[in-house]
Amino acid sequence: MFWLCAVLFAGQFETAFHDGLVALNHNNLAAAQAQLESASKLEPRDPRVWLALAQTYRKLSKVDLAAAAVRNAEAFAADAPLFKALAIYYSEAGDSAKAAEMLRSAIGRNAYDEGSYFDLAQLYLKQQDFANALTALDAGRRIFDKSAQLELAAGVAYYGLRRFPEAIAAFLRTVAIDSSVEQPYLFLGRMLDQAEANLPRIHEVFAAFAQRAPDSYLSNFLYGKLLSLEGSKEAGRYLRKSIQVNGQFWESHFELGALLDRRGEYVEAAQEIRRSTELNPEDAAAHYRLARLYDRLGKPAEAAAERQLHARLTSSASGMPGIK
Repeated sequence: MFWLCAVLFAGQFETAFHDGLVALNHNNLAAAQAQLESASKLEPRDPRVWLALAQTYRKLSKVDLAAAAVRNAEAFAADAPLFKALAIYYSEAGDSAKAAEMLRSAIGRNAYDEGSYFDLAQLYLKQQDFANALTALDAGRRIFDKSAQLELAAGVAYYGLRRFPEAIAAFLRTVAIDSSVEQPYLFLGRMLDQAEANLPRIHEVFAAFAQRAPDSYLSNFLYGKLLSLEGSKEAGRYLRKSIQVNGQFWESHFELGALLDRRGEYVEAAQEIRRSTELNPEDAAAHYRLARLYDRLGKPAEAAAERQLHARLTSSASGMPGIK
């Protein structure tokens, strides 16, 4: 008779819990609260119920009840998936510190879940806490040394810390692990003036990208930009191909304009730089270069207007440059 009662009791719990989750997913909050509260009385040590109740209470703006429910969920949590779910809850509630704590707890219970390291690093990266992000990533990379996503994130953390040689090395390792991921190429393209001894290797990587994806605006842009830096006569061909494939990418216009400027082809250079400012009016460097070109072309009024824009943009600029 005891086993029969236990089965029936469990059945009541699963029904109430299931119906509560369905109601919560449909935003029927009153029904969700009623079903989940009933389930919590049947199984008061089940952390899943308390977490679902916390979500319900938060949506109902019942702050104190939500806080009590999530504390119960945390107290009864025992496995990594539950702690990851708690991390999502705290993150959505705007408590990044608690979200990080839950992810560290998840890692403590399952050190072989790559996603937990990445999620923890992403949480820190969003706050521009690059040092803690790197700590999380280093722990993950010691286990998952062939993970492109962890290596890429480490490169971003190094970049944020302005440790450029290490960032370049991380982005190059990312490409070696998975050459189809575009972000490391973008970052490397931003860091060419910091690359120094790595330029030959970056040249190989960009050349391979352009060969593998000849119809990609990005591969043509990056290879053309590097060739321009190296003084190659082939640079213009790749930059023009990039524009042909995607005329809305402002940087291709800017780099082609800069190349033409260095070659003394000022009229076409001004056209390309002006197009880049039309596509991205917030880039101060483009306005500065356009002002210089207008000076060379004998257009003082236009040059003065561009200088004003450059001054306004540089005075208001702040923060770390990211991927454009």
